[in-house]
Amino acid sequence: MARQLGLTRATIGNAMRVLLDAGLVVESAEMSPESRKGRPGVGVTLNPSGAYFVGVDVGTRSLTGVLLDLQMNVVSRIVEPTGPRYRDAGHISAKLLSLIERLLSESPTLQDKVEGIGISVPGLVGRDGSVVHAPFLEWLNYPLQAELTRKAPADWSVMVWNDAFAFANAELAASATAKAGSMLVVLLAEGIGGAIIDDGRVVMGGHGYSGEIGHTIVSAGGRVDTFEMLAGAKLFTRLFEEGQPVADGVQMLLAGIGNKEVDAALDAWVSGLSAGLVNAIHLLDPGRIVLGGPLAGLYPKLSRRIQADIKRRLLAGFAMPEIRVAQFGADGAAIGAAATIRDTLFALPDLETNTL
Repeated sequence: MARQLGLTRATIGNAMRVLLDAGLVVESAEMSPESRKGRPGVGVTLNPSGAYFVGVDVGTRSLTGVLLDLQMNVVSRIVEPTGPRYRDAGHISAKLLSLIERLLSESPTLQDKVEGIGISVPGLVGRDGSVVHAPFLEWLNYPLQAELTRKAPADWSVMVWNDAFAFANAELAASATAKAGSMLVVLLAEGIGGAIIDDGRVVMGGHGYSGEIGHTIVSAGGRVDTFEMLAGAKLFTRLFEEGQPVADGVQMLLAGIGNKEVDAALDAWVSGLSAGLVNAIHLLDPGRIVLGGPLAGLYPKLSRRIQADIKRRLLAGFAMPEIRVAQFGADGAAIGAAATIRDTLFALPDLETNTL
């Protein structure tokens, strides 16, 4: 590490001592295979049980909560219906706290090592963690972060993020390739969100709202609508059971391929998704596209059709980007929200504001 950073062994040793004392890293026997003169180095690795982080993704159909360890492993997971009162932000805020209590009750010995809560919401989120506008939830200007901070343990960090940003953060935290070049992440859930990653950083835009590709206007199959109306979960509303989590509905769709009504809905989804992605490629020219969220579970089965449709519509000269499904699947937003708390443990201070 000293060689890679160009720092002295003493400087690195002091920094490592702080992390060792905090239990965030442990010494390991793994050493560099390179033979060098001088005193041999000491290997260090993250301590999985050094700290834990809670992440919850909020949707109109369900709340998904996860407990992560320091190595991004999911220790515990709970999914529960949001219920008919999802428009009531205060009610959902209380349900979030109840879900978090249940999540931690499954691992009571870990509670003292929990660093905080990350929440992901499908909508515009201000820099102060307030929900500016969440169309599907019908929330406007709700101070969710302030409400949860007031009720959470005093030593916990609380952060609220847009769900696509949280999903992008999960990719950044877990994938080395996400840190190089340009990548578009697309969250396919009840609506559609996006985030642009450029050389390891999420592009936030002038007001922190960049990537809202679900609200772009798209024409597909004779219909003109927003991208998320043509390729989000609302397209399948008549096929899903009332209150059914989208991830469960996706499994039902895959099992129903061959049924005339299911096939027609999937045809419309392929057309709508392809049209929206073509617009995004023309605008952003990403090197890679990563699909996440529950509806991304449809992509492996339909990938050849989607890719052929995109290639047919692309302007000559544009490169077809690699398209893959995110490694965290339907839980990506919840995992990414938890990972934002994890990031604060290793964040450098802002020299202008003296904050992390």
